[in-house]
Amino acid sequence: MKSPVLDKSVEIIFAELKGIISENEFTEFSAKKNENEKYTQTIFRTYEGEKMSRMVLEQYTVNSKAYGVVLNIYSKPEYGIPILTFQLGGQIPDRVIFVLDMIPIIQSEVNPEIASVYKKHAAGMDNLGSSQEWINQICSENALICQYKPLEPEKILKALFDYLGFWRDKFYLPAIPGLTLQEQEVSTGNILKFKSLLHANDAGLDIYLKKFGKAMVTAIESAAFGSAPALEKETGDDLEKQDTSIETKSQGGNITWSDDAELYLQDAPKFIRAKIRSNAEKKAGELGIMEISREFIANLRSGSGT
Repeated sequence: MKSPVLDKSVEIIFAELKGIISENEFTEFSAKKNENEKYTQTIFRTYEGEKMSRMVLEQYTVNSKAYGVVLNIYSKPEYGIPILTFQLGGQIPDRVIFVLDMIPIIQSEVNPEIASVYKKHAAGMDNLGSSQEWINQICSENALICQYKPLEPEKILKALFDYLGFWRDKFYLPAIPGLTLQEQEVSTGNILKFKSLLHANDAGLDIYLKKFGKAMVTAIESAAFGSAPALEKETGDDLEKQDTSIETKSQGGNITWSDDAELYLQDAPKFIRAKIRSNAEKKAGELGIMEISREFIANLRSGSGT
């Protein structure tokens, strides 16, 4: 990984979770592909703990330019510990993708202590908020979210440190398996809802399918969404069918997409991305354009077609 901020975020994760998970005990899936001196890579690791069903940590690179870290921690349903989710990536510090949250899985009332941690950091951060409804659906009122806008790295790292420490001390360490069967059902259902929405809108899976193929995507899905409670709705087969339809309709041959164009495409709802990609590549092929830019795709969507 080439970003010091991302390296530091991983250091903070393991420092704050010391004693909860072992940094040297994990299952790893990794893949890398070079294309015209640009490479796409994922290093995907899963960890287990006494009270957690799985901690998922991914470090990725897309086309040698966009780097990121994704962390999701799921507790065992009988403990009712909030999901901790963290994502940092994009082109830091100018166009940052940032999500940090503790998501209750038993009740949704605002925890005043969590709210105080949120307010402490939100007050010093500009450009917070997301226009993507699915992100707002899975996150709590105490989520710090930045979508492709400038954000100071130091503020991000301080927030990560505080959120992890609070989650560890207030929720994970004191938790005991004392939930009723009804509470466990609620806990399980809310974890599955989070996983389902994340899976359905994870643009990374589309990228990995195109770059690495079905086998790698299936392995990632199993690792990321298969821990108890397991998500068993969509599979790599569904994604493969979607990707195949894109390739069949495309008229552009070896047309490539710039990093900014790929990021722009991720802003669109997932169910129309295939159509946008197919139309863009068809139009680019007609015009003899070999690389689709952000400006090209924006103009195409606005109706100008060039």
